[in-house]
Amino acid sequence: MAKVLASLSAAPGLPLGSVEHGLEMKVLLTPQGQIDPAAYFADPTPWRARRFRPNRTDWRGEVVLVDEGNIEAGWALRGEQDMDDPVWTLEARICRPGDYLTIRRPDGEELVFRIVAVEQDA
Repeated sequence: MAKVLASLSAAPGLPLGSVEHGLEMKVLLTPQGQIDPAAYFADPTPWRARRFRPNRTDWRGEVVLVDEGNIEAGWALRGEQDMDDPVWTLEARICRPGDYLTIRRPDGEELVFRIVAVEQDA
């Protein structure tokens, strides 16, 4: 598993971003740095995600395929509190430091994060 750590680059109300707002995901990556759908199907362990902000309780959830029956499907974040909550779309082409990822709320609002670290679990 790789731990991908990203800080907020731009969002409504924070157009310049904030290093205090971040996203952390544990995912399996291809050698090219893409989230690996084949590994997702092969590994039954949930791929955890955490969003943190100052003075707020961390949001916790998991990275999921939007359509688990389709290897070409997109990625999303689903909260662990209520499985009926809407998912947030995740766009992450390459997960390497300096690259960007975007999460989109169900209402269409986007939060853009810049990847600051990718660490492989030992």
